[in-house]
Amino acid sequence: MNRTINRLLLLVIIGVAVLFYFLDPIKHTIFPQCLFHSLTGGYCPGCGSQRALHSLLHLDFAGVVGYNFLFLPAVLFILYHYLHPLLNKVFGWKLPNLFYKKQTPFIVLGIVIVFWIARNLPWYPFSVLAPVG
Repeated sequence: MNRTINRLLLLVIIGVAVLFYFLDPIKHTIFPQCLFHSLTGGYCPGCGSQRALHSLLHLDFAGVVGYNFLFLPAVLFILYHYLHPLLNKVFGWKLPNLFYKKQTPFIVLGIVIVFWIARNLPWYPFSVLAPVG
């Protein structure tokens, strides 16, 4: 059962990656708009993530950072979660899985809230955290 779920999840991830690779969220209306931005005009922590994903799949790292500064660190953190058992096994390391530390949810929540507030401040350097375009 668990193996089936993992395979289905992998297929969904591949499907989403193919969709975002070939369709630019800027040019296609099939992608949902941010409800928070539509209602308030402000930027939520996820604003720009669809465009950032499209840019990441095209290896445009400047575009990723321009659309959502927090996107790349989040992707790297999630990759670490999945790769750390493999790294430990292959290299004989003893890297801890940071996802399961007691403080991790609070640290992540704190970073997201600070980012959310900062990207909506109109002054430099905070204004550069708003999504480009």
